[in-house]
Amino acid sequence: MYDVLPAGMRELIFRSAVYDWLLPSRPPASVRAPQGIRGLGAAAAWGADRLALPGPGTPRHIRDDFRQLDPATTAADDTWPGIRDWIRAHRRWAPETWRADILAERITRWLSVFDIIGPGIDPADRELWAAEILREARHLNRAPLDGIAPWRRIVVHQARINAAIALPELESGLQRRLSDFGQDVDRQILGDGGHIERAPARALAVLAMLTEVRDALLGHHIEPPAALISAMDRMVPFIKALLHGDGGFALIGGATANTPDVIDAVIQASGSKGRAMASAPHSGFHRLRAGQTTLIADCGRTLAGGIYRAPASFELSAGKVRLIGNCGTRLTDDNARGQWLNALGSTAAHTALVINDKDAGAVTDAHVDRRDHDGARLIEMSHDGYVTETGIRHARTVYLDASGSDVRGEDVLTGGGSQPFSVRFHLYPDVRASMVAGGGEVIVKPPRGRGWRFTTRYPVRLEDSVSFFDGRQHRTQQIVILGNHEPNKTVVKWRFAIDN
Repeated sequence: MYDVLPAGMRELIFRSAVYDWLLPSRPPASVRAPQGIRGLGAAAAWGADRLALPGPGTPRHIRDDFRQLDPATTAADDTWPGIRDWIRAHRRWAPETWRADILAERITRWLSVFDIIGPGIDPADRELWAAEILREARHLNRAPLDGIAPWRRIVVHQARINAAIALPELESGLQRRLSDFGQDVDRQILGDGGHIERAPARALAVLAMLTEVRDALLGHHIEPPAALISAMDRMVPFIKALLHGDGGFALIGGATANTPDVIDAVIQASGSKGRAMASAPHSGFHRLRAGQTTLIADCGRTLAGGIYRAPASFELSAGKVRLIGNCGTRLTDDNARGQWLNALGSTAAHTALVINDKDAGAVTDAHVDRRDHDGARLIEMSHDGYVTETGIRHARTVYLDASGSDVRGEDVLTGGGSQPFSVRFHLYPDVRASMVAGGGEVIVKPPRGRGWRFTTRYPVRLEDSVSFFDGRQHRTQQIVILGNHEPNKTVVKWRFAIDN
C-alpha cells in the first residue's frame, strides 16, 4: 500500500498521530531471539558503509548507534540504560532514525542481545523494549526501499525475517519475507558470485548477512530459500579471487587491506570450501596466479557517476608482500572526506593509464580475452572509458609467466587525436624504488623477498604518491610512464621481472 504513494504523502502519514496510534503499544506475546546472529553482519557492514558518505539527512552517528551490541560481549548493566534512553527519545517516526535500512539494522542488533540483556532488567523495562521492537518491526514491513543502496536492502530483508521468527504476531508473514528476500538475492548476486555494486567490501557484508539469515532459519528448523544457498556457494570463490596472499582485499572499489580477520571469519561461517575463481566474467574481475605471484585485474563495466573510475587497473603481489596497487580509501570522517573520496576514486589514483590527466568515463563496452597455457597467464582487456571524451580506445594486455617471476604488459591506444598520456604504477608504502642510471629502468625493492626490475622504452620517472591501504594516509612512490598518443595507434610496452 505505502510503496505506491508519493514520498511526500508517505511522510505525512508516518508523521501523523494517527499512524503512531496504529502501531502496537502492547508487548508481543513473546520474543524468540533468532539464532545465528554472531555480529559478523554488523562487522562487515561497518566497512561497507564507510566506502561513501552518508546519504542526505543521515548523520553517521545514527547508523552507528547500536553496532556495538555484540552477543559475545554485551552486558545488561552496561547497555540497557542507553537502549532505554534511545527508545524514549525516538519512539515516534522520523525520517532519519526510522529509515528502512537503519531501522532494520537496529532491530537485528536488538534481537541479537534480547535474551542476554532481557533477564537482567526490570520486567516492565523488558516489556517496554519488546513492545518497541514489535512497533518498529511493524513499520519496517511497510517501509519503502526506494533510495536505499542495493546491498543495504539485504539489511532490511534480514531484519524482516528475524522479526518474523522472533515475534508471533509477525510469523504469518515469514514465507512472504523469504520469497521477497530470495528474489532480491537473485537480482543482486551475479552468476559469478559478484555483487552488482562491484565493491568487495559490500559483497563481504552481503555474504555475512546471508550466512546469518541461513543460520537463523536453520536454528528454527526452517528451510532457507534455494537462492540464498546458491548465492553463498558462488560468493565465496568470488571473494577469495579478490584477496592477495596476505588474506586482505585488493584495493578495488573502496576496499581496504586490513580486514583479513573479518574476511576469514565470514568465509569460515559460510561453511563453503570453494577455491578462488580465476575469472569473474559477470562482475569483470580476473585473478592471475603463477608461482607465488598474484595479479588481480579490474576489467568490467562501470556506471556513469560512479565513485571509482579505474578501467583495466590491476594490483600485483608476491607471496604475502604487496608490490603494486591502487591508492585505496580514506576512512577518516572529517570535512575533507568528500574531497579525498573524489581524489582517490580518480583514474590517476589507480595503477592504470590516464589520458590528458582526465578521469575515464563510464565503461559501457568492455572486452576481455584470457588464455592460460602450461601455467602461464595472459589477459587482454579493452574499454571505451575514454572514447566519449577523446575518441581513443584503450587496450591493456598483461602476461604472467609460469614461474611468476616475469610480468609483461602492453598498453595500446587507438583512434582519436593527439593526446598526452601517463601510465601509472602505484607502489605500496613499504616498497622502495630507485631509478637506474641512464633511465628507462627502475629497481623495486619490497620489505622482504627478492627485488624486481621495471623496464620500458618510454620516458619513465618516479613521483610521490599516497596509499590508504588501511584507511590511513601513508607516503609512497609511483612509477610513471609519460608519452603522447599520435593517431592512429600508440603501443607502450613495460615489464616487471625479478631482478637477478
